[in-house]
Amino acid sequence: MLAERLPRTARLTVSVVVPTKDRAPLLAQAARRLLEQTALVDELIVVDQSQTDAGRDGVVEALAAAPPERRPALRYVRDPAIPGAAAARNVGLDLAAMDVVVCMDDDMAPAPDALERILAHYARDPGIAAITPVITNYPPPPLLRRIFTAVFCRGPLRDDRQPVYWHWRRHARSPLVPVRVLGAGMLTVRRAALGDVRFDSRYRGASLGEDIDLSWSLVRRGARLAIATDAHVVHARPPRPAMRHEAAMLTSWGFVFDKHQPRTLRNRLAFAWFVTGLALGALAASCRSRSSAPLESLREGLAQRRRDYAGSRFLAPR
Repeated sequence: MLAERLPRTARLTVSVVVPTKDRAPLLAQAARRLLEQTALVDELIVVDQSQTDAGRDGVVEALAAAPPERRPALRYVRDPAIPGAAAARNVGLDLAAMDVVVCMDDDMAPAPDALERILAHYARDPGIAAITPVITNYPPPPLLRRIFTAVFCRGPLRDDRQPVYWHWRRHARSPLVPVRVLGAGMLTVRRAALGDVRFDSRYRGASLGEDIDLSWSLVRRGARLAIATDAHVVHARPPRPAMRHEAAMLTSWGFVFDKHQPRTLRNRLAFAWFVTGLALGALAASCRSRSSAPLESLREGLAQRRRDYAGSRFLAPR
């Protein structure tokens, strides 16, 4: 491939940051998939929050099995005190030294040419700041959920990446789709555009919404974001801690909305309309299931926002 024929000084260099915790087999598999990329990875930074060092061996073995000219420099940081994926990514972002930084979760499975296609977009458009591949195994949600999204998620609360995931084949002729929000599962960003922007340190564990927060921080600086629908990745989507839809939506979107959006009348109305939609959905779900759980989840999310997210499962108090 072209990337292999170019000297490292004549192309965009790549740092990959992989946050991980207690998933040594997935981590080793992620390392092998990175080495199988048609584009070269120059620097691999693993940020391991595990209690043991079991993950290191699989990474070292994967690198040892690769041809010498394709082995990235390895920086392996293990610190069980790192409080979650967002903080782990920040450790890696601080260490990354190459032109383009990739944050890739250990459960992402990129196609072999995914990184090469993304780098080609960066080369063609020097003004683009951050790109993700398209996640090809996210099916459209049920019709009622899509109607809710279309009707009640307005203004800054519109998540424009989701329709791209659902209908990525429609973008074959123009594969670089501009968006305002990128996912963090396999996020690539120019290091120069990233600057000192980092994930919010309040996020804890397998958090929700840190990708929206980082995206809005970049956009506020004038950055252009896009999804490359010709670069494909599959997300294994391991189980998350149980959290109902209503509380998750209110806490994840509420936090970034309060942090980033000005308190204009238009924005206040947009958030009130969003909460109205969640309330109607919770009421309908309670009626269908003959359970109060959806309404209790809504109440939990509203209470956490009033308490500045004290007691949240994935946000640390101020």
